[in-house]
Amino acid sequence: MIARLKSFFLSAEATTRVAISPVRPVLTALVATLLLLAAAWIIHPFLPPIIWGATISITLWPLVLRLQKVCFGSRSAAVFFTVLAAMVIFFLPAILVIVIFAQHVDDVSHFISILPSLQLPAAPAWVGHLPYVGGDIVPFWDHLRENSLPTLMRRVTPSPEKIFHALLFSAGSLGSLLLEFGLTLIAMVLILSRAEGIISLLETVSSRLGGRTGRSLLKQAEITTRGVALGVTLTAIVESLFGWVGLMAAGMPMGSVIAAVMFISCVLQFGGAWVLLLSTVWLYFMSSPLHAIIMLLFALVAVAGDNFLQPLIIRRYVRISVVIIMLGAFGGLATLGFAGVFIGPTLLYLTEKMIRDWAGLPSEEDGEAASGE
Repeated sequence: MIARLKSFFLSAEATTRVAISPVRPVLTALVATLLLLAAAWIIHPFLPPIIWGATISITLWPLVLRLQKVCFGSRSAAVFFTVLAAMVIFFLPAILVIVIFAQHVDDVSHFISILPSLQLPAAPAWVGHLPYVGGDIVPFWDHLRENSLPTLMRRVTPSPEKIFHALLFSAGSLGSLLLEFGLTLIAMVLILSRAEGIISLLETVSSRLGGRTGRSLLKQAEITTRGVALGVTLTAIVESLFGWVGLMAAGMPMGSVIAAVMFISCVLQFGGAWVLLLSTVWLYFMSSPLHAIIMLLFALVAVAGDNFLQPLIIRRYVRISVVIIMLGAFGGLATLGFAGVFIGPTLLYLTEKMIRDWAGLPSEEDGEAASGE
């Protein structure tokens, strides 16, 4: 009798275990997901500096390893010099742009105030002698000069009150930006100090989630982030410095402000050539043809730089299309702030790679390798 009761309860327990076992993993996954969402909600105010710090840490991680060898194995010294390098490469240009705009507030405000009263000068005589199009350009030019352009400028130029409110808003944003810089540096120090443990954790998680494919995507994310960050930042620095030299050589007013605009335009993937081309037109009508020719030469070199320098730097690390870089930069900037300029292209590229692998399509690297053979 006792043996029958024991077997009955043991069979009932086994049946219950079998019934519960399919549900338990689902409940575990649900609880884990809720915990992750709650943790993300708690640290949400600190996500931008954390993401930015992680991006810069990934970009400069090889530099940390090299400096650690030079500094006799000291990780603290390597992290210290790496943070200094990050400040020079990533933070100093942004701070200089803010300082330049702050120093030329009066000049910019004065230029905006007189902008509606400016008119195009008369079309040069040689424009009318252009074959096929000269007869059409001159009437259109005169129409813009007399009516359309001044009216348009009066409509789009903000009032002094709006400019004042915008400056007040910028002053508040400057304080928050400096705070974000400080938090980013703290995040960098913490990440780089414990980099091996974080890398091991990420490799374990990616391996359990996706096996060999997960580890491959993790490595590709590291390489892509490094390539995009260095390509975007170094290109913006080089082009804006080159443009500043050209603006100074051509005698362009507010050259440093225009160079700052070039830097912002390059970071946002618009390139800097259009800024120099507009400066060339300005100098042609407002200054001397010689200054315009000097500016045009710099603008042509900048056009070549837009199409050569950034792809050259990025393609040292990853084969990523310009369309993905632009879409990722715009979308990342709108959702994650400045760090999204680097994270957005990486996420889009990894998504494209996953879809290609899932569909069995060759990647761009495989296509170029096959064509090279």
